[in-house]
Amino acid sequence: MVETSSGWAPPRARAAALVALALLLAAPAPAQTPDIDPDQPVTLLADRVEYDSDAGQVIAIGNVEVFFGQRTLTAARIVYDDNTRRIAAEGDIVLRDEDGTTIFADEADLDADLRDGLIKGAKALLDQQAKLAAVEGQRVDDRYNILNKVTYSPCDVCSDEPTPLWRIRARRVIHDQEDNVVHYESARLEVFGVPVLWTPYFSHPDPTVDRATGFLSPSLSTSTNYGYGLKTPFYWAIDDRTDVTLTPFITNETNPVGLFEFRRAFANGDLRVAGSLTQADFTGEDAIQGNLDTQGRFRNQGIDWGWDIQAVTDDDYLRFYDLSSESRLTSEIYARSYTREGFFDLAAVRFQSLRVGETPGLIPLALPDFEARRDLADDLGGGRLALFGSARALRRNNDGLDSERIGLGLDWSRQEILPIGLALTGFAEVRADVFRTSDRTTPGPDDTTFRFAPLAGVEARFPLVAEGVVAGTPVSHVIEPIAQAIVAPFATNDAAIANEDSLITEFDELNLFDTNRFSGSDRVEEGPRLDLGLRYALLSSGPVGIDASVGRSLRFEDSPDFTAGSGLREAQSDWVAGWSLRYDPYLSVRQRLRFGGDDNSLTRNAVSISTGIARARLTADYVFLAADSGTGVDEDREEIAANVFFGLTPEWSVTGNIRHDIERDALVEFGGSVRFANECCTLRAFVRRNFTATTNAPASTSFGVEVELLTLGGGGIGP
Repeated sequence: MVETSSGWAPPRARAAALVALALLLAAPAPAQTPDIDPDQPVTLLADRVEYDSDAGQVIAIGNVEVFFGQRTLTAARIVYDDNTRRIAAEGDIVLRDEDGTTIFADEADLDADLRDGLIKGAKALLDQQAKLAAVEGQRVDDRYNILNKVTYSPCDVCSDEPTPLWRIRARRVIHDQEDNVVHYESARLEVFGVPVLWTPYFSHPDPTVDRATGFLSPSLSTSTNYGYGLKTPFYWAIDDRTDVTLTPFITNETNPVGLFEFRRAFANGDLRVAGSLTQADFTGEDAIQGNLDTQGRFRNQGIDWGWDIQAVTDDDYLRFYDLSSESRLTSEIYARSYTREGFFDLAAVRFQSLRVGETPGLIPLALPDFEARRDLADDLGGGRLALFGSARALRRNNDGLDSERIGLGLDWSRQEILPIGLALTGFAEVRADVFRTSDRTTPGPDDTTFRFAPLAGVEARFPLVAEGVVAGTPVSHVIEPIAQAIVAPFATNDAAIANEDSLITEFDELNLFDTNRFSGSDRVEEGPRLDLGLRYALLSSGPVGIDASVGRSLRFEDSPDFTAGSGLREAQSDWVAGWSLRYDPYLSVRQRLRFGGDDNSLTRNAVSISTGIARARLTADYVFLAADSGTGVDEDREEIAANVFFGLTPEWSVTGNIRHDIERDALVEFGGSVRFANECCTLRAFVRRNFTATTNAPASTSFGVEVELLTLGGGGIGP
């Protein structure tokens, strides 16, 4: 007996398999997504259904869709046999699993719940990225997809270019969907259809896996220091929160270098420990060399704490092996908290200089380095009152000066805006510091000095606004004259106070109205002064924006605490100015200037340009700094640096960088790279030349090639 219907649900039958199938048919046009009853184990849609009660078969024909939980099967025709509890499907078969795996086939023989079966002409799409094609496939234990005579590749192909950029051919492939691993037997790697590597066994995580143990993509390099080099990283995913990367760095002219990185995530932060180790003789003596780079970031009860520690056995080690170009390493252990009411920052800081000519014993260890601030009242005399404090102790190993400082102060400020738009801000500050110094090279009593530094002042701003139109876009022109008068005593800074943190002062339009323009707290500005400035801004909702400012500071007498080249030593300071222009997203320009001396000569000029059109982008920086003997810079400095990126096509791009010392007419460094990236691989070839020579690391040239076959393991790991 055969029954035909476009919408039919069979009664409970004698076989449990037929009960599990429980077919529900929708309308003849199954284009819309059905409402699936979660209580029904299986839902079926088709243009026509026939039921042969004698044979115990359900036959669905035309646009057949079977839903079993999160699994789906589509085909041109299926036959469900109640006796064998199996489904035979044919014609444009698509089987989708709950993990995103999609299998295409010509014929399929599956069990009733779509878990196990045999597939012919199989093609699999893993996580919408990697593709597997096989002559025949089999589904086993709702876990394994076993494919015979297989091709694997994430590369897209078309009729014009049927050969992918790379692929793996194998006699047999087993996709373990529980462990998310793809296993290959008798596999060979082909590039542009040409075999380049064969292995009897090979495996890699499937594309659904973010982290898995195994080898990452290697990288090749060559340098005039160490010769040819090969890095082969091995990544070990210990658990969901812990991993280790071990990278042997093999060179042909030096001993191997072992690089390592350990990472651990916690509920309240994360930990990283990295470094390297080798036996090297680049210093002229055979010795163990290496470096350590570790960070910890944690947060408990609103307090951020942790460390950032860097150390190296020899000043030239990192540069020699192209591991880093840093000239100074900074290590810090800290605890800090920032809230609306205030902040505190407690740290221990150590510096390791890698520069030629700097004596390690003269570089201090800061322990502790403390700064804090706390708002005490929001309405005291109509203004805000705050308490601030700081403390610092500097220690040098064997020679040089040791110093300590502890300070405490109060500041108050109040702002009023008059009806005419004039903004007046009154402020006052009082601070007291105690300094103690001792010199280990000169026996004698320690020096203790007390400093009391009050100040008071008023600042007036009068913004003037005019509306206009630029390029059809409404804009606002804002001109704002600013005047700030400060009253403070002379002779505040005692010559006995060691100047550790206020030697270098960068005077510009950004700190023109700061109450203390020294870079640290060992010096405070003395005497009354008047700061004058003028600012302009073009404000617009469109792509154009302009701002500019100019100003200077006036005193009754010179301030010898500032260096001669700082621009603040004379009673009439240097002029400082700056301007910027943006035309989004194509152009951004910024220039900062300083003029000084009797002839208002240029003492500082810094220009930054960023421009880009389509796939091209250029950034360039130029800087000129006049000599300042007070900071140890006895000659002018003038440099230019540029970086360029150009996307030749969506896949190909080139980059380049250059840095040139104009004063010495010498290149400092340059480099460039070519990169290819598409949906299945990335390739990068680079060259760089460092013209800086140190004691044991001469000027060097390095080349390198990095290749990453996507879905097989990257050349690096993310957080």
